[in-house]
This record gives sequence, structure tokens and C-alpha cells, in this order.
Amino acid sequence: MLEYVLAVPFWLELAAALTGGISGAMSAVRVRYDIFGTVCIAVTAGLCGGIIRDLLLQDYGIYAFQRPMLIVCCVAAGILVFFFRKLISHLDPILKLLDNVSCALWAVISVGKGLSAGLDIIPSIILGTITAIGGGVARDLLLNKRPEAFQAGALYGSAALVGSIVFAILKYNHLIEYWAPFIGVAFVLAVRYASLLFGWKSKPPTDYSDVVTQTVAKPVKAVARRAHIQPERVRNVAKRIRTPKSKIRQQRKRKPDPPKDDPT
Repeated sequence: MLEYVLAVPFWLELAAALTGGISGAMSAVRVRYDIFGTVCIAVTAGLCGGIIRDLLLQDYGIYAFQRPMLIVCCVAAGILVFFFRKLISHLDPILKLLDNVSCALWAVISVGKGLSAGLDIIPSIILGTITAIGGGVARDLLLNKRPEAFQAGALYGSAALVGSIVFAILKYNHLIEYWAPFIGVAFVLAVRYASLLFGWKSKPPTDYSDVVTQTVAKPVKAVARRAHIQPERVRNVAKRIRTPKSKIRQQRKRKPDPPKDDPT
């Protein structure tokens, strides 16, 4: 088993799994799943991110299977929500706080595991981000919903990415190693709550094709106008080219006829 970069007590891991399980179970109950579906969604939301991380690491085992109490905790969360949804809903502020803390912790821990396993800095950042949002993405896919982490709105997946980048840079370059995990967690929470407090939101796609086309077309049109030749001038030039030089000289020497006398 890989070393931990941050000493996380097991009760906090249980709290993180429980939080993810309750979140998944609440979503399953809202769409009227039965108890089996609710428990499956709870386990998926609570543990799928870590399972994906451990599968990508390949040679170090699946942590959720090494600590089966985490699975039991998610199953219990699903059953509690299925039968006592209204009571659990009163704990929403605490659950949201734990959800953000667990997201930050799993991001930092997974980046540290990746670096400890010999991965480079970029794969480790990807690993931390996947772990932080993997459970929520898997939950939304099983519920046939668009993943919330990928939609425009308050920063969630982006917060995990920022925290993973900060911690990976500090850890990889051995900068203030003791405080690096705490700084990574603080960045995730700061970006997350700042986006909620100040209304920072990611935006949907914007097409700048017309802007780029117009910007490129302006100098081209300007050059085309300067190089443009009037059709009359083109015809005169062509006529001169077709007319022999001797005839042109005769036309120049020829004098105009004198005006006729007026008979009156």
C-alpha cells in the first residue's frame, strides 16, 4: 500500500464515504429508485472515484476492498436515506461542508499516491482530479443525467484541478513539503467557496469563428481594394495593346476636321 502524504484518520475517510453515499442516495431517491438501486448509487458515489484511481495505479490494490467498512458505511447511508430522507435533508449544510472537504482530501491524497507510485506530475494531477470528481460523475451517469462536474456553473471540478496542480508542483519540487498537503486542500476549498460567494462560474461554449473571420478578412479586403482596377481602364489598356503602334502614331498626328460654316 502506498504511503499517505497526509495523515487522514480513518473516521474522516468514513465521513467522506458517508457523505458521498448520502449524496448519491438522495439523488437516487429523488428519481424514485428502489432500495437496491439506492444502495448501489450510494456505493458508487461514495467510492467510485477512489476505485478508478486504484485501477489506474494497477499494482497497489483497491483501497475500498482493503477497508470493507467503507462499503458497509455507504450501504448504511443508502438505507438511511431510503427510509429517512426528510430527517437526513436537515443536515444539508454539514453534508455540503464534508463533501467539499472530502473532495479536497481525496484530490491531495491521490496526487500524492500518484507521485509515490512513480508517475510524472501531469498524470498525478489527472489522478487527483479523477478521484475528486469520479464518484459524482459515475452517479450522474447511472442516473442518466449530464455530469454536474462538467456543466457550466459554480466551480467544483475546476477547484479540485487547481488544488491538485498546486500540491503536485510543491510536492514534485520538494517545496515546503510539510505544508504542501494543507496548502493543496486550502486551495480546493478556497476556489470552491469563492466561486459560491462571489458568483464565479464557468461559461458554456462560445463560438468566435465569425470574429476571427472578420479580423482576417479586413486586411485582405483592404489589399484587394488597393489592387482593384476599374473595368474601363482595363478595356483601354487592352485596346492599346491590340492596336499597332503605327496606327496609334497616325491617330495622334491626324488633326480634327475644321468646323463647317453655318449656312445661315
